[in-house]
Amino acid sequence: MDLVLHVTRFNLRAYLRNRKARMFTIVIPLILLALLAGVFHGGETTVSGVTIDYRQFFVPSVIVFSLTLTTLAMLVATVVSQRELGITKRRRATPLPAWALIVSQSLTVVAMAIATVILLLLVGAIAFGVHFPARGVPSLVLGVLGGAAAFCGLGYALSTFADSADSAQPMIQLVTFPLFFISGIWIPLSQLPDWLQVIAKVFPVEHVADLVHRAYVGVVPTGPVVLDVAILIAWAGLGAAVAAKRFVWLPPRKG
Repeated sequence: MDLVLHVTRFNLRAYLRNRKARMFTIVIPLILLALLAGVFHGGETTVSGVTIDYRQFFVPSVIVFSLTLTTLAMLVATVVSQRELGITKRRRATPLPAWALIVSQSLTVVAMAIATVILLLLVGAIAFGVHFPARGVPSLVLGVLGGAAAFCGLGYALSTFADSADSAQPMIQLVTFPLFFISGIWIPLSQLPDWLQVIAKVFPVEHVADLVHRAYVGVVPTGPVVLDVAILIAWAGLGAAVAAKRFVWLPPRKG
């Protein structure tokens, strides 16, 4: 575990020195939060049966968006890029076990995700006056940790379907953008057709959004919360199983 933490610290330093990574995981969510919470206010919508202001809807929505980008999207892009450059091959040749390399990379994106979520929580509360009740804290924590686990598992699985860094980004967008629109992030789930709601509930993004939105409205019944967490754990297991079967350390052959 000392080696895992050492590699994790190294990865975090590398991310913090990467301007593109900082823009992708920190600056863009903050800009999006300022735009949405600043422009869409005064109107009302319904979440979990509770009527709320649009600001109270968009702050948790941006948190889910940021969590997805920082874990799923960043992990896919990083793994594919490092594999293409031969970095994963060289790291695999070191005495560090394969599981330790995977855990350290996952811990890196999870740590970044948690830091970004905390920043968005503070900005939402201080700049826009959007708070959540104390009884919503467990739902928020479960949403962030459960979502991070599911997205890390899926991130490694999806990385096996991209041959290069150039193909990874379009694949990420193809997967995430439709899910953002049908999972109650940009459009309240109650305003979507019933058949779209059924499809959304199959995928993990909707369940993360449900947990985080429930935290902000303070409606956290045990049954739906446990169901959300169980589905997220199932997606994490599925992603890990696919990655274990398909993941390779060597860069793709050219030609």
